[in-house]
Amino acid sequence: MMKCDYHIHSTFSDGQLSVCEIVSESKKLGLESIAITDHYDPYDFSLVNREVGEDDLLRHLDDIRREGIRQGLEVFAGIEAGSDMQGNMRISDRILDECDIVICSPHYVDMEKTDHDAFDPEYWDRYKTLLLAQALNDSDIAGHPEGYLPAPGLEGTAFSERQIIRAQIAEKFLTEDFYQEYGKRLAKAGKAFEIHGASGTPRKWVIELLSSLGVVFSIGSDAHDPVFLGKNQRGWQLADEMKIETIHPLGKRRFQICRE
Repeated sequence: MMKCDYHIHSTFSDGQLSVCEIVSESKKLGLESIAITDHYDPYDFSLVNREVGEDDLLRHLDDIRREGIRQGLEVFAGIEAGSDMQGNMRISDRILDECDIVICSPHYVDMEKTDHDAFDPEYWDRYKTLLLAQALNDSDIAGHPEGYLPAPGLEGTAFSERQIIRAQIAEKFLTEDFYQEYGKRLAKAGKAFEIHGASGTPRKWVIELLSSLGVVFSIGSDAHDPVFLGKNQRGWQLADEMKIETIHPLGKRRFQICRE
């Protein structure tokens, strides 16, 4: 399996490393192909770069590609964004056309009610509605549907504690029945499902089920800091072991499907 990482964040959004540093560190780690996919979503009020203009983003995408050429590594440029509840990404065609990879992740759930606890069934029903809508939208990868769940009421908790609670939520609410419908939609749209390095998700049976439905996969760490960069050993191992189909970018939102 090619050592790849198709979900990395730089200082352009909320990462700790510059583009130059990411490419350099990726080479040291032996990565063969990467994508820098910074957050870009004017509707996500948690983002520090929410007001970055399109021209600045386009220059950033060009800078990413140039740095890959300069350092001699295969580097692709893209974005990660959320969507409204109908799955609309609210990103202009101008931006979408210039990306190599577009990741759509469920970063926020629009609801009038705000006083949810972490295991509120109403909230997670709404979350699943969001995922089903995103499965059919104009993006290439479904980003961390089981990892980094936007669970309410976890403010002030440690990362390790949040991950335990998120795993419990996935067991309770992201069931086989849901994944049957979700997988059918992903396969229909030709969208890849992310094997998420930073959170070690999804569960193995989810990968088996989605693969049986014709879903392909993308492998990405979602690294915001050097510790997680290239942390995709689980994804690479599962791809080899399970013979699942994974994507390899070719540029400007074209992909080769690979089976190990």
